[in-house]
This record gives sequence, structure tokens and C-alpha cells, in this order.
Amino acid sequence: MIHLNRRKMLVSSAVALLALGACRGKSGDAGQIRVGYLRTQGPLVDMAIDTAAIEQGSIKLFPFESGNDVLEAVIAGGIDIGETGEVQPIFAQSAGHQVKVVGSTEPAPLTSMLVRGDGPLRRIEDLKGKKVSFIAGTNSHWLLISALEKAGLKQSDISPVSLGGADGLSALFRGDIDALVMTAPTTQVALARGARALFTNQDLTNSALYYVATDKVIGERPELLEGFLRALSNHIRWTAQNPDRFVALAVKDLGVTPEVAKGLLAVLPKKLVPVGDGGIGAYNQRIADAFLTQRLIPARIEAAQGVSGVFDKVLAA
Repeated sequence: MIHLNRRKMLVSSAVALLALGACRGKSGDAGQIRVGYLRTQGPLVDMAIDTAAIEQGSIKLFPFESGNDVLEAVIAGGIDIGETGEVQPIFAQSAGHQVKVVGSTEPAPLTSMLVRGDGPLRRIEDLKGKKVSFIAGTNSHWLLISALEKAGLKQSDISPVSLGGADGLSALFRGDIDALVMTAPTTQVALARGARALFTNQDLTNSALYYVATDKVIGERPELLEGFLRALSNHIRWTAQNPDRFVALAVKDLGVTPEVAKGLLAVLPKKLVPVGDGGIGAYNQRIADAFLTQRLIPARIEAAQGVSGVFDKVLAA
């Protein structure tokens, strides 16, 4: 058994992309699987402090700032498998890339609509006519579409603003915008500063994290992919049993307070789930159809074709 390679987290996707540049188009070491992950959220954030291992080889971690960056690296062959949000596979499939979702976390409340704590907004319906910030074509956009639909509203009923991260939070607290769709851990930071969650994605969207790979890698490196997914599944359970280790790492590497780190851990998914039973394909179809209506993709896709259940036995264990 070869244990996980520990790798110091990088602070920007630009650095990670430079690290990947040397291996673009190559398959990597025969006994090593290259994994791209979201630096500030998801089950892979703290994987390097675990003793997770795979029988077939070693895991090398590459941190990224966004799911789009991860997807780019997967398509370019710089990594073997990547952690993304729910929307990235839609765009990959729409563009004709042979990328499949091979694993998923369970639904988790990772995305929220934030308002000022002392603000008047109390219901989804209260967003009508308000300035709402989100980034088009992201998980935050998908949550907004779903929430507005539930309330009988359309995107045209709000005044859209495109701000994210620190800029979005500053605008919210200044009163320049009325609401902001945000994901963990920025959500937890905002709540600690006095923001309020008008609603979360619970009962609206899954806000799951997907694990994606190209058909080429699935065909050529199935043992390593299976080994990684099994190690990740074991690691998620390890994290639940070692919360203090996670909190300490988040404080050190993410620069957040212990309270924010605990809040992040509370919303992280607790397990992986199978993807080949048709549920993920049907759910992704809803995203794709919504994005087609928004003209974010040029034509309808069959989202189920972008999902592979070849590793479902591992995910269900």
C-alpha cells in the first residue's frame, strides 16, 4: 500500500496551472493519479492530513480556485480526475468534450442567498425588483433560477448584478446590492460578519460536488480512478471522526476563524453517492435545460450521456 503524497496547498490556480503545464497531454506516472480539487471547499480540502491510500499507487493533489479551472485541466490532460461544481459538466458536454461525471457527493447546503442581517427581505418573493448578485453559468446562477421558479418569478423580475467573493460581500454590506448568492466558505465568513441566509439550496438544488474524468482516462486508468474514489470515500468518513484536525487545517490554510471553519465543516457533504442510476442524469438535464433557456449553451444536450456509473459499487460502499 502506498500512502497519499502530502502536498502543500497552493494559493492560486495560476500557480497550479503552471505546475500542470509540464504534464499537459501526458498520462502522468504509471502509479500516480493526479487530482484537481477546489482549494476552499469540498472533501478534498484536508485530504493531505489523512492517511488515505490506494492500493494501486499514489495520489497527487493540485488545488484550483474554481471548477472551471479544474475542468480546463481535465480536458487538457493535465490531471486525471477533477472536483467541480454541478454546472461544469454541462458546459463540457455542450462543447463536445468527452468528459463524464464518475462520482458525486451527496446533496449539501453549500450555496446560499445572503442578505444583510438587518435588511427587510424575508422570503424568496421579496427578491422581486431587487438587485441580486450572482455569476452567470455557475452553481449560484442555478440556485437563483430554481428559487425564482419556485416563487413564480423569472430572472427578468430581478435586477441582476455580477459580483462575487469579496467584491460581492462589500457591495452587500454597503447596501449597493440587496442580495448575493454565495458558496461555502465565503458564506460562513459573511454570516460571521452579520449577513443572514435568506435561504440555502436545500430542497432547491443539490449543490453537490462532482468528480469528472475524460473517456480516455476512464478507459486507460480505471484502477487508479477506482482507488482514488475509494480513498476519498474513506477520507470523508475520517473527516467526520476528526473534526479538530479539519478545523486546525482550515484556520491555517484558508485563513478563517475556528468558528468559520466549524461552520464550513457542518455543511460539507458526508458521503459519496452513486451516479449511474439515472438520478444524476435527470438532475443534470434540468440544469442543462435551464441554461439553454438562459442561452448559456447553444443547443439541447442529453445530460445522461455525460454520466458514467462504472464506479458505482465503490461509491455505494
